[in-house]
Amino acid sequence: MAPFMTPARAAVEAAGAPPTLLWVRRGSDEATIDYSTDEGFRAIAWMLRDVRAGIVGVPAWRLLQQWSWMQAWLAAYGRHVRFDIHSGLRTKGTNTYYEGALASYHLPDEKLVFRAGDFSTPSISSEYMGRLAYLSQQGGVGFYMRDFIHTDVRGHAVAWRSR
Repeated sequence: MAPFMTPARAAVEAAGAPPTLLWVRRGSDEATIDYSTDEGFRAIAWMLRDVRAGIVGVPAWRLLQQWSWMQAWLAAYGRHVRFDIHSGLRTKGTNTYYEGALASYHLPDEKLVFRAGDFSTPSISSEYMGRLAYLSQQGGVGFYMRDFIHTDVRGHAVAWRSR
């Protein structure tokens, strides 16, 4: 029989685990998703799909970790913030339509894995959110004047500003 953990020890171990919850909205769909489960991973992939092309891809695990880390950081300071998703996966056609970069991290690899997403929040400025994303040192952070940010997990930190 497996030993039971005391509640105090279980709480400490859970506190040390990386967060896997995301509170997101895309259009009229809104959910809090635990992407560590199969059902949750499918749900977040759906939320990050290419809406224009009707294609669901595979979000990079590190992208999801970055976003949940950002939400957990804010929650630790009493700010529970929903991410309103603007873009996740983009097919080449959708990327061209939106005049995206040719080497965009929104574009999927051969396994349909994409490494970028764009979002805004209803209550915290994109400037603050972008700076928080940059603190994670996971990849690119784009600050957009239309009040959203881009994050990607290219592996080295870089930032830019755009219209």
